[in-house]
Amino acid sequence: MTMRFLLQPVLFVLALAIAPAQAQQADKVSFGTNWVAEAEHGGFYQAVADGTYAKFGLDVTIVPGGPQVNNRILLLAGKIDFFMSANSLQGFDAVAQNIPTVAVAAIFQKDPQVLLAHPGEGAETFEDLKKLTLLVSSEGLQTYFKWMQAEFGFSQEKVKPYTFNPQPFLVDKKSAMQGYVTSEPYAVEKTGKFKPKIFLLADHGFNTYSTLIEAVLKP
Repeated sequence: MTMRFLLQPVLFVLALAIAPAQAQQADKVSFGTNWVAEAEHGGFYQAVADGTYAKFGLDVTIVPGGPQVNNRILLLAGKIDFFMSANSLQGFDAVAQNIPTVAVAAIFQKDPQVLLAHPGEGAETFEDLKKLTLLVSSEGLQTYFKWMQAEFGFSQEKVKPYTFNPQPFLVDKKSAMQGYVTSEPYAVEKTGKFKPKIFLLADHGFNTYSTLIEAVLKP
C-alpha cells in the first residue's frame, strides 16, 4: 500500500506526459517547400490531409515555392519555421557563410537528380553529356553543377537556363535537361513520345541527401 501511495504522483505525471496530442493546443508551424506542389512533396501534403501532423500536436501550413519564390530567404528572415532544401550542399554552403541553419531531417537518402538526353544522339556515358547544351537551373548551377565541374570538367559555357519547361529540350536533340528521376522522365515520355536517356547523378558519385528540412538555429 505504501509503495502504491508513493507511486501515485509519478503515475499521474506520466499520464499527463503521454496524453494524446489532440488534447493540447496545436503548435502552429509553417513549412516552405522549394517548388510548387509536386509528387516528391506528396507526403508532406498527405500528413496535413490525413491528420498526421495534428495527431502529434502540429498545425502545419505548407508554403509552396516556385520560380519567383525564395522560401530559403523567408526562413532566414523568420517568416517561416522550416524550409525544404534541395540537397546537402546548401547546408555546407550555409556553414561556409556562417548562416545559422541546421538540417533536422533528410527525406531522400539518395539524390534523385538526373540529366536527360535524347536517345541515339551520342550520349551513351555521363562524360558524353559534355558535348551537349545543358539546361540547368540557377539553383542547379550553385549545387550539383559545381560538383560536375570539379569532378568531370564540365564547362558552364555549355549551359543555358532551365525554366522548368521541357519544350526547349524536346526541340533540341543536342541538349540535356535537368530533372528528378521521379518526374521529368515521365513528363518527357508523355509529351515527347520517346524514352529519354537517364543519367542519375548519384550513380556517378554525387553522394548527398535530398529534400532536407532546414531550420534556423536560435541564439
